[in-house]
Order: sequence, then C-alpha cells, then structure tokens
Amino acid sequence: MAGDQGDSLLCEDVQQQDEDLSPEEIIFLKEFPIIKEELEVDIKKLHALADDINTTHRTFTKTNMLATSITVVSDTMGILGLVLAPSTVGGSLVLSAVGKVLGTAAGFTSIFTDVMEHFQNQKAQTQASTLVSTHNHEVEEPQGKTVFSIMSVGKKAYDCGSNIRDVKRNIHAFQIARAHPRLATAAKRLLTTGQVSARRSMQLQRAFKGTAVLIKKNARMLCSAMAGFSLCQDVVTLLTDWKQLKEGEGSKMAEELRAHARELERKLTELTQLYESLQQQKLFQEKRPRSSSSGGATGSLA
Repeated sequence: MAGDQGDSLLCEDVQQQDEDLSPEEIIFLKEFPIIKEELEVDIKKLHALADDINTTHRTFTKTNMLATSITVVSDTMGILGLVLAPSTVGGSLVLSAVGKVLGTAAGFTSIFTDVMEHFQNQKAQTQASTLVSTHNHEVEEPQGKTVFSIMSVGKKAYDCGSNIRDVKRNIHAFQIARAHPRLATAAKRLLTTGQVSARRSMQLQRAFKGTAVLIKKNARMLCSAMAGFSLCQDVVTLLTDWKQLKEGEGSKMAEELRAHARELERKLTELTQLYESLQQQKLFQEKRPRSSSSGGATGSLA
C-alpha cells in the first residue's frame, strides 16, 4: 500500500510539473490585453484607410470619365471637320478648332487627375507602410506603374501643347477664309478637283497650312480612320470605367490593405484562443490543492 501511494504521489507531481505555465506563457498572459488592443486598433485603421483609398479612387474615376467623355466629343468633331472640309471650309475649321479646344480641356483635366491620384496614392502608401511594417509586411506601389504614369502624363502634356498650336492655326485660317472668300472657294476646288494655279496654291499653303483644309482625299481618309480608332479606344475606356463604378470595384492598394487586415484578424483569433486556453489552465492550477504537501502529511501520519 505504501509503495502504491508513493507511485501515485510521484505521478501527481509529474502531472503538476507538466501543467505548470512556463515563464513565457505567464508573460504572454500579462501582455495579451495590450497586444489585443494594439491589433484591434491597427485592424480598424487598415479598414478605414482602405475605405478612404476606395472613395478617392471612385472620385478620380468619375473625373476621368468626364475627361474621356469630352475627348469622345472632341474626336467626333475632329472627324466631322475632316469629312466636311471639301464642302465647307469655314465649318471644317470651326469644328476642328472646337474639337481641339475640347481635347485640350480634357487633356488638362486628365493630367490634373493623374497627378493628384499619384500624390494621393503616395500619401496612402506612406500611411499604410506605417501600419503594416509593424507586422513585418510592406505595401509598395509597383515601380512599373509609376513609370507608366509619368510617361502617360508626359504624353498628355505634349498632346495638349500640340492641340493649342492647332487651335491657333485653325482660328487664324478661319479669319483668313472669312476675309478672303475667294481663297475659301479655291480651297474647295483644290479638295474636289485637285487643280488650282501655282500662285493660288502658294496662297492656300500660306493661309491654311497645318489645317484639314489642305489635306488630300487619301490622307484625309487615313486621318479619319486614325481618329475613328482613337474614338473607339476612348469609348472602350469610358465603358470600362463605368463598369468599374457600377460593380464597385476598388483600388488594388485598398484590396491589399484589406488582405493585411484579414491576416491580422486571423492572428488575433489564434492569440485569443491561446490566451483563453492558458487562462483556463492557470485557473485550474489556482483551484487545485497541492497534492505533494497533502501526501507528505499523510505519509507522516502513517
């Protein structure tokens, strides 16, 4: 009996040692409420930042849709200017000039939107990196996208400058056509028959150089085809942006931030389960009587 009782006490001592909390677990129990609060704050900030990024993205998308719509009108008027050149010189010049003005306005709007969106993304990226870097993650904007944005803005700026020069040429040519109707008549004859005197041809070159009035039939058809292709691209872009707005598609950076937030939520769930398990183990130890001391007393009484 004494041997069996000793073996039982030894097993209880081993079980007690196995169930004792380690120093790291004790520290974790003390620090978990702080860890939990910090994680919950970071998760809320990540979701809030993602919402702000999506709101800004939708605003810029709407502005881009407006600019693209103006570009569609500009391209249409440019095509009409080319088509009507043989029949009405003045109307062709007016349509071309107005189309270029609209194209310039759309270009400046698009440049402003692209620049503002770039700076907003940089600001959001800095805020996101501050939150995410504390959890050994990074949020970076793809380098290729930055280079593409710079090139796109540069091209749009060049197009705006070219449009402004074309507007000046068309306005100047329209003023000449109104002041000298015979030149306008000669321009029509040149476009329809291709036959004018050498002297008149030089006058037309000086008056209408750089405008649709002097573009020959084959070249005019080619320009119309290119303008039509550009018009189709703008319509496709407009429909794509409209579809994104309708479906509520957000920014890729916002999606990445939400993914980080979900990862932190998963980590918080795991830590919470571990904390509850250790807490139960601690309560069990506090309520359990010390078997070794009671066993020692029993042994001495025997």
